[in-house]
Amino acid sequence: MKGVYLQSNAGDRNTYIGERNSLYMDSSDRQKIVAIMRENSLHAYFATTDGDQPRVRPVSPIVEDDLSIWITTFSTSRKVTQLKNNPRVCLTFVEQPSGDKAVTVVGKAEIVPNLEEKKRIWNLATFDLSEHFPDGPESEEFCLLKVTVDKIEWRDSWTSRLKIYEPSPE
Repeated sequence: MKGVYLQSNAGDRNTYIGERNSLYMDSSDRQKIVAIMRENSLHAYFATTDGDQPRVRPVSPIVEDDLSIWITTFSTSRKVTQLKNNPRVCLTFVEQPSGDKAVTVVGKAEIVPNLEEKKRIWNLATFDLSEHFPDGPESEEFCLLKVTVDKIEWRDSWTSRLKIYEPSPE
């Protein structure tokens, strides 16, 4: 079943507590998730696979209000090669220094070649992409990744219940 599932934060994390309608995510929950991701976008970790070996690295995702998630990188990076072989990813945002708030996104990443989309996301970045890509979004080295959400696990604090959101299939 798709929807928001609540799990106990104490004891067995797999204990089923309840669910919400799969077709609806509370707007305040969406806002909380987006806020946690944006506030901690400099403390995000992106996992891909290299064959059967997991690879995790820090990234600085760009998050939109509708939960669209973008990652910029070099087109020649290992993560791009890895995604061509296996698009399954995991992206975690962790509040620093306490780790109190956290969001983990499980999904797929795809390379977005569209120049207009690259320009749009370039302008949304809260950091200076030109430090890495002096030729701008037109650079052959500039690669845009879009993360499609299959599941989001998140918490507001260590004492709150872990919540799981799975979007309904379109």
